[in-house]
Amino acid sequence: MSDIRRTDPYHKLLRIVIVLLVLFVALLVGYFLIDSQLQGKYIEEQSRIVEENNAMVKEYNDAVLARRSQVKPDVAANWPTPKQEGMDVVSLKGFAVKAAEQVPVTRAEALKGGLLLLNRWHALPNDFSIVEGDIDSIMTLTDRAVPSDRREISMFPVAIEALQEMIKAAKAEGLEDYLVRSAYRTMETQTGYWQAQSDRLSTRYTGDILTEEIRKTVAYPGTSDYQSGMSVELDVWNNNDPILKEAKIFDTAQGKWLLENSWKYGFVFRYPVSGYPAADTVDKSYKTGIDLKLDTFRYVGVAHAAVMHHLDLSLEEYIEYLIDNEHIAVYEDGELAYEIFRVEAEPTDVEVGIPAGTASYAVSSDNMDGLVVAVEY
Repeated sequence: MSDIRRTDPYHKLLRIVIVLLVLFVALLVGYFLIDSQLQGKYIEEQSRIVEENNAMVKEYNDAVLARRSQVKPDVAANWPTPKQEGMDVVSLKGFAVKAAEQVPVTRAEALKGGLLLLNRWHALPNDFSIVEGDIDSIMTLTDRAVPSDRREISMFPVAIEALQEMIKAAKAEGLEDYLVRSAYRTMETQTGYWQAQSDRLSTRYTGDILTEEIRKTVAYPGTSDYQSGMSVELDVWNNNDPILKEAKIFDTAQGKWLLENSWKYGFVFRYPVSGYPAADTVDKSYKTGIDLKLDTFRYVGVAHAAVMHHLDLSLEEYIEYLIDNEHIAVYEDGELAYEIFRVEAEPTDVEVGIPAGTASYAVSSDNMDGLVVAVEY
């Protein structure tokens, strides 16, 4: 008789089923444990996101409330009544800007707005490089419609377009032979001018005295108005006219026309000194820091140029005027032409309020922690 024990197939199948059931239960328990952990992490993450969103909403609401708390009630029911003839600039200090919509303004747009103040006390912003690539050759953008003595002479396109319009307007009145002598300067170029003058004067002066002597004729790198991309040196020239070749620009009909009309195209004479460019010119060198007879025009935009021309203000004085008055209106024969206001702003992308019924608007950094908004009606 054999000692071999036969295996009961039913018992073997039962053991397999039991093992499978144990494995299934283990997997099921593992699934619920993992799912529970994931659910916990999901709820935790959702709570974190909600808290962050609530914090951002609170921060925004606090900023809105803070801004609204600074807006005082209008000082009167209506704006002051302007003159009915000619140009009139009316201070609206105490009157809030009635913004109809908030519009985004990038930092790049603000840097190219025209009012960026550069002088010995206000240097080029550190982030100006973000817009330098937009500066282009006058010859390239105007197809030589604006004569210049070399292709490297460049400006921001908005200034070139205005310059071309101005030169064409003068030509329509029979005045030609304008020539652009100089415009945008890179930091490298301005540094080269400074170093060359330093080399010439260093045999006679040292230290702070040397610096001040250089400043008399050359702006320190980063403080030259030509680095703004908005300034241009204009002259008159005709190789076939020996008198015009030797003439000073403001002794000519072309120069006198510029003094009377450049503001209509957004340009102002940048450096008024006693008796120059006209005999009755009031000295502004104590504001501009430049006491030289320079033939420099600066593009600031038509609205700003109109006010500066009407009130006889240098760029420095104009920005001070806006800081003091905050909000002004410009009228032409009793009709509202421009509304201009200044707001404190960080040097970054922002939103500004624009009134209803505007035809266009322009926003510019003044390089004094402010944005200036000019609205045209």
